[in-house]
Amino acid sequence: MVVQALLLALSIVVLYIGAETALNSAEKIGKFYKLPPLVIGLLIVGFGTSLPEFFVSQIACLNDHSPIALGNIVGSNIANLFLILGVAGILAPLKINSKSLKCQFSIHLLLTILMTVVLLQKELYVLSAVALGGFFVFYLYYTFVRMQKHNDGIEVDDDPIDHLSPITFIKLIAGFAFLYIGGELLVSSGSKLGESWGIPEYVISAIFIAFGTSFPELVTSLVACFKRKHTDLIVGNVIGSNVFNVAMVLGSLGGYKVMITQSFVVEQVVLIMAAVFLLALAYAGKLFHRFAGVFFICCYLGMVFHWIS
Repeated sequence: MVVQALLLALSIVVLYIGAETALNSAEKIGKFYKLPPLVIGLLIVGFGTSLPEFFVSQIACLNDHSPIALGNIVGSNIANLFLILGVAGILAPLKINSKSLKCQFSIHLLLTILMTVVLLQKELYVLSAVALGGFFVFYLYYTFVRMQKHNDGIEVDDDPIDHLSPITFIKLIAGFAFLYIGGELLVSSGSKLGESWGIPEYVISAIFIAFGTSFPELVTSLVACFKRKHTDLIVGNVIGSNVFNVAMVLGSLGGYKVMITQSFVVEQVVLIMAAVFLLALAYAGKLFHRFAGVFFICCYLGMVFHWIS
């Protein structure tokens, strides 16, 4: 059991190294093509920090541990919203009332509702996976088109990159390799720990594995927070990562036989309420700061208590 706990901790470190390597390379590519910070946060950073969830979920389903895959996705979205956004809001005032973020919050709410409908079924049907995949394609198209036409509330990057080295692409591939290795270790050690402790795989996944796969988002947000720059990137990172987790990661599991035996009612109600809260706060023109941050942290602790109990 001690060995598996150490392997679980090691897997989180490997996932972090992989995500950081892939993320830094992807960010450089985004800056080279002169994408604004919000686009980098929503698409490149959101995709890069969702890679651990993607690899872990694929590996879990390949090894017939679908509860780990579902717990990883749901738990990561909860950690992203309540833990990461909550901590960031306490440390720095987050401006969330730009037109671009209002649109992203609306999309996030719609996708959270779609996720609820999918998880209320007995299994992940192919039609559900196709719907999520279609939503993902729409999200990418809509975001790119909107950013080409509008620059409302988007900060301009003050550190452009004029030259792109081949090393950048090598690091990107190396990052993916670390993510795969870390995902293998995480699923293996997490499932064995759950068996030895008598804890359901879903609970292990929703708390420990989800925290591990959300660790890159936490680090990215904290760095941006301490630098006090590009708050669009912090919020965009969280929302983009959640959208990728559901539309891309959950949608990609349609090729497996994923039975939904766990009830996700509490989790989905909480996620929908958070999505509505953020949208309302944005339209009210308020900052996401200390009070909202503390409230979100309390919600996250409440969810952990729910899972443990």
